[in-house]
Order: sequence, then C-alpha cells, then structure tokens
Amino acid sequence: MKTNSEHQSRNTSGQHKNRKRQSERGNALVYVLIAIALFAALSFTLARNTDSNEAGTLSEDRAELYATQLISYAAQAKSSVDQMLFQGIEIDDLDFTLPEESDFNNDPTIYKVYHPDGGGLIPNTIPDNAKNEVTSSPAAGWYMGRFNNVEWTSSTDQDVLLTAYQIAKPVCERINFTVTGNTDIPAISSGALSDYFVPDSFDADLTRTNCSACGDYASLCISNTGGSAFAFYSIIAAQ
Repeated sequence: MKTNSEHQSRNTSGQHKNRKRQSERGNALVYVLIAIALFAALSFTLARNTDSNEAGTLSEDRAELYATQLISYAAQAKSSVDQMLFQGIEIDDLDFTLPEESDFNNDPTIYKVYHPDGGGLIPNTIPDNAKNEVTSSPAAGWYMGRFNNVEWTSSTDQDVLLTAYQIAKPVCERINFTVTGNTDIPAISSGALSDYFVPDSFDADLTRTNCSACGDYASLCISNTGGSAFAFYSIIAAQ
C-alpha cells in the first residue's frame, strides 16, 4: 500500500511535468508568432522592392501587357464611336465631354461619346508604370477629340483622334511591334507631341512632312524630336 507521502510526491512530479509541457507549448507559440512576423516583414520588403524595380525598369512581359491594354481600349473607343455613326450621328456632331465635367448630363446627350445615352464609352486611365511623364502640362493620360486633320485620310476635314499621351518607351515599342512588325519609333520633325495629339493644345495637322514614317497608319506610337516623350495615337473616325 502506497503512503500519503508517495501520492504527494507523484502529484508534485505530475504538476512539474504539466507546467513544463505548458511552458514548452508557450515557447513554441512564441516562436511561431515570431516566424510569422518575420515572414510578413520579408514579404513586404520583397513586394516593395519589386514595385520599385518595376517603376525603374519595365520588363518585356509587363510592357507587352500594357501595350495590349492600350490597344484594346483604342479598339473599344472606335467600336463605341462606330456604333454612334451607324445610328446616324455625324462625325462633326460627336461630343467628347467627360463625366466629371459640369455639363455632362446636359442635352442632347445622344451625341456624347462617354454618356450612356450616346457611345457609352467608359473613360480609362493609363497604368502608372506604363507612363513616362516628362511634363505635367498637359499631363500624361488619354485624350480624344476632333481638332485636326490627318493627311492620309480621305478629306481635309477634321478627324477624331484618341491618344495615350506620354507613355513609357518599352510600351511604345511593343505597340509598334504589334502594328508594324518592328519596334522602331518614328519621331515628329517639329513641335511638341501635344501640338498634334492633345485637343486645344495647338491643334496642328498630322502630315507626312512632320511625320514621314506615320503615313497611312491608322494607329501608331511616335516620339517627340528628342525621343524623350511618346504617344500612341489611333484614328477613331476619319473623314
């Protein structure tokens, strides 16, 4: 028969073992939490470094993706305008008022390219990493309007142009590779890109004289004379 002292000794020993196990489990939990925190910090650092690297240099795959996005939006814009023209709206009646402008909902809304009653086109933005903004006036972004004539369209009337203004050179190269089969970027011979592709900037006509390599292309990416700024234009409606 076991004595009371033996029972007490066993109880004391069991309590020590339980405390030891609880302590070990507590320490293990601390180590797990530390590991999770370290992993989260490492992931954050790697993600930030990746974003920084992409901002400085654009991979070919990423440039290809952005080029596809820009070309797709230009095709979407042309489809919206084509539908309006098919319904009997004249090119000269097209209205390019944006949703944020105060008169966006003023009648007649059926002529407005961005209005649900008209073309229903949703304004788009250029991804930050696809931009190369060398001047903020006008800022990088999409511009559409009927403000000049393209020499190789059928008449001397004003055509409708959509432009992705001030995009990154690698994106410009991938666009031209899709359009022409090579990455060469033609340059305008004089003036600023905004003179030809941004409404109300200067409104210069696009001719073979000021861009000899542009002739007969309905869409192309070109640079300024210094090769520091790039714009992708697309003829949305020609006349």
